[in-house]
Amino acid sequence: MRKIVIKLNEKDYLDFLFESNEHGFTPEEQIHEIINYYILVRKRRIKTRFSKNRLTSFNDK
Repeated sequence: MRKIVIKLNEKDYLDFLFESNEHGFTPEEQIHEIINYYILVRKRRIKTRFSKNRLTSFNDK
């Protein structure tokens, strides 16, 4: 497992803490949710590009 260190100023931390609490998460849980969402979106984007390229190549033949 890797360790990630994020430095935030006081205002940004309090804003993030407020948002986390609004969603019922701790800041650590909120960060995990953000990372998981990013990974999911990225995987779907790559899959969509591959599918579009594949469809284009089939239509050209």
